[in-house]
Amino acid sequence: MPDQPHHSASDSAHWHEIVLLRRRLVSLKAQTRLLRHELARKYNPDQPRVPAGSEGGGQWTSGGGGGDPTLTGTDWLGDLGNALSTALSFSDTVADTSGEENWAFYQDATRPDGSLAERAIVNRDGSTIQSEFAEPGRRSDWDERHTVTLPEGGKTTFETAGRTQTIRNGGPDGEVVSRSTWTERGPEREATVQEAFAPLVVAPAAAEITITTALTLFTWLSARNKIDGLQAVAGFSAREFQGDGSSSPRLDFVANLTEQEADRACNRRETVQELLDKAARDAGSPSNYPNAGAYGTAVHTRVKRGVDKESDPNFRAEISAFREEVAGDGARRYGLRHTFRADVVERASETTACGYDLKTGNAILGPKRAAELVVLMKRLYPNAHRFIIMQMKPRK
Repeated sequence: MPDQPHHSASDSAHWHEIVLLRRRLVSLKAQTRLLRHELARKYNPDQPRVPAGSEGGGQWTSGGGGGDPTLTGTDWLGDLGNALSTALSFSDTVADTSGEENWAFYQDATRPDGSLAERAIVNRDGSTIQSEFAEPGRRSDWDERHTVTLPEGGKTTFETAGRTQTIRNGGPDGEVVSRSTWTERGPEREATVQEAFAPLVVAPAAAEITITTALTLFTWLSARNKIDGLQAVAGFSAREFQGDGSSSPRLDFVANLTEQEADRACNRRETVQELLDKAARDAGSPSNYPNAGAYGTAVHTRVKRGVDKESDPNFRAEISAFREEVAGDGARRYGLRHTFRADVVERASETTACGYDLKTGNAILGPKRAAELVVLMKRLYPNAHRFIIMQMKPRK
């Protein structure tokens, strides 16, 4: 897939305006939450009131009911002002000036204790990600929550508590599409969840929104791998999926894991990373090549040589397939029209397959590419019903 094009100054100004609007929205949301908190704390339906007919009749009075003492309007507003003074602090907007990332801008909002509360991300394609993080030490139904909005308006929320993720269609209050828990074998979908869409009658548009928003989040998380020291994964399940076009795999999980967690599910992950790092070093500077594609081919070719030296039938590189069937001779069909390929694949167990999407530029993993990768793994490993995709870049 070609790298994303550079955008004009007017486009950059438009993205920056979106970030500022998002910042104002985040601030308003924070203040609204504080207002609701204060109202709930001050209101007590059992608190006595001044009798009707008296001065101030109907107003709350102190004593009884266990509520806070009555506050005058001035006192209450002053108390609320103190609460609002503890609202979120916004960092400067961080912009990608290199043109090498898929995101254009992001901005963090932190609490008074310095912990990250929210992050607003604007991508070059116009999609946005609103990330929320639970306050440390406080009870919450989730640890982090990411709401992805597409330029066309589709929206999905990915809500993670521990290693269980709930996917909601339409935003944080939307219907539950799925709930899955990450295990050492990969994602396990909860059978007890009543899905918003029946598996056999999923509207194509709704399914497309779910996977597109998931991969938008996956691309952002993958860009943070080296920064955060984590590994982004996208997990699919496909017990009924045959890879023949009669059905589609289901996306169950997209989140960051520790590298150790990722290695337990896909034990060749670190090997792939080391081979990719060595290939990038041996290939030399991208400036030595006529274009980014030539550099990418040089790196991929070296990775394939390293994988082939392993002589492991469960660990293969540059496998190509016609859209109808997997090629028995992957090298012979590589690059032909009407084929698709996987950079590196691993059969981690009888039921789990891992696909490593190698990146030397800023091309994204789109829905079509992800689906083709799962299809290829299913055809290679028919007994597998869990498919894990990771995006790998050379470590510099």
